Amino acid sequence: MKLQYKLILESPEKHFARVEISGVRPSDCDQLSFFLPSWSPGSYLMREYGRNLRGFMAQAANGEVLYFKQADKGVYCVDWKKSQLKKECDSFTISYSIYCHELTVRTSHIDASHAFIHGPSVFMGVLGQDLNSPTLAVIFPASWSKISTGLKDISPNRESFIYCADNYDQLIDTPLEIGCHETDGFQVAGKDHELAFYGDLFPHSNDLKKDIKHIVEYVSGVMGEIPYDKYTFITHFVPGHFGGLEHNNSTALIFDGTCLEDRKAYVNWLALVAHEYFHTWNIKRIRPIELGPFDYLTEAKTTMLWLAEGLTSLMDELFVYRSGLCTLEEYLKMQTGNINRYLSTPGKRFHSLEDSSYNAWIKLYRPDENGQNSSISYYLKGGIAFFVLQVLFWEKKKDMTDLLQLLWSSYKAEPSVGLTSEEVYQMVEEIAGEGVRQKFESMITTTEDLDLEACFKKIGLEFEYDKSDSLWLGLNPEYKGERVFIKSVVLDGPAFKSGLNAGDEIIAINDLRYTKKNFTDLEKYLMPNKTYCITVSRLNKLQTVDLVAGKPLALLKGITIADKKKAEKCLLV
Repeated sequence: MKLQYKLILESPEKHFARVEISGVRPSDCDQLSFFLPSWSPGSYLMREYGRNLRGFMAQAANGEVLYFKQADKGVYCVDWKKSQLKKECDSFTISYSIYCHELTVRTSHIDASHAFIHGPSVFMGVLGQDLNSPTLAVIFPASWSKISTGLKDISPNRESFIYCADNYDQLIDTPLEIGCHETDGFQVAGKDHELAFYGDLFPHSNDLKKDIKHIVEYVSGVMGEIPYDKYTFITHFVPGHFGGLEHNNSTALIFDGTCLEDRKAYVNWLALVAHEYFHTWNIKRIRPIELGPFDYLTEAKTTMLWLAEGLTSLMDELFVYRSGLCTLEEYLKMQTGNINRYLSTPGKRFHSLEDSSYNAWIKLYRPDENGQNSSISYYLKGGIAFFVLQVLFWEKKKDMTDLLQLLWSSYKAEPSVGLTSEEVYQMVEEIAGEGVRQKFESMITTTEDLDLEACFKKIGLEFEYDKSDSLWLGLNPEYKGERVFIKSVVLDGPAFKSGLNAGDEIIAINDLRYTKKNFTDLEKYLMPNKTYCITVSRLNKLQTVDLVAGKPLALLKGITIADKKKAEKCLLV
């Protein structure tokens, strides 16, 4: 089918977009079912974008109303036979409005200052129909001046904004930033790279354009080629936010612009840029077999998100270090944080990386009070598992880039077909032998703990543990004004053993009233290995429990460099 989309932003302050889709029905179809996706590739949660749709209408080109009914959530069936048209007409226009007021990388946001359009949340497709070169015309307020997107610009003049995509997948996989945002750009290997910055960038001394270009040059150099004609970085600088979502020839990023001058935060920003940019190869092209072609109404379950996100989580920080944008010491600080999060996640005892991947739809993307106790992030453990694999490769005088090249060659040989886990294991075996393959496969398929201290010692790095006698209750507090609530409890920790629950409000300890002010300084008032009577309000009833305060889990204070040359030989190419 050939469809023409029109996005109309008449009163952005009201947060609505108006969408019109025009086309001609195929001669063999009496019905067409239009759908709005329920989820977005790269973000594994049923977001049910149809909840924001209102005012669906269908008309023939002659103005007559076409019969339609809602067939499912976000699905509307238009029926020509039931329409009883006075004059037969195959041309049609459907229209609807979408409420857009959620500023994340996986939702759309429209207000008086700008519009960020995340395709799956706005543009309907047609069930059972392949779309051939759909076009998109965008109409926005005269006070706005520009659009940044990876879609191909086919505008006939400077007064119009018309774009095209190869198909529906590409149309919704290419976000748009519309407004008066700051733009810049650069070229790498003759390819244009556009930078679009929305939001406040507070004073800082970093050169974002230079550093992003450096990441593009380094990562594309490692992969050996650039698989797009143009790339667009869309960044929203919003206080208190962090995240990104990959797309075929673009990415959407969100970051706290107040933190750019903080060196640690800036290195994390660079890793975020590298993470989403590397997805251009790993996930948008190299991918698990289940992830494409997509059914946008049903979960795409796979046990291989450890490849999609775990490998990317290793490479993002490694790219920042290998490209010279951070020091070895800064890189090791990031690894200290990763390892401490891994060590303090009890759920690693219950979910393998395969389990974690398969359950992403109901675990990682739907976190609750017990999430950390029941599962482990495939981003986190996946990245650490690939770090261990890098050390195993190094022992065989190989490197992770050898695996990247095999993965990329496999994609180019058969671009339409994704990978199975067995094929990835075979690549590992081809590079480093059967023994390394077995160790790596065990890290993916079992809950066996990773011997990280021994792994780091092999490359001249040593763990320095935090030996302080600080207090640990095994709970995460949540403050509402001065009131103290329990947000979650750690499996087998003191709070868990005492019977404290998530949702309990802590009223007193040993009959002394506790509020946010003194709860944040517990070490001044409590001691490890002593029993305390905790008074809580649970479902508006006062209860008391006895809790034995403990000492914190053995976490890392840092990773020290015992043999820098050895560490650099393993971590640098």
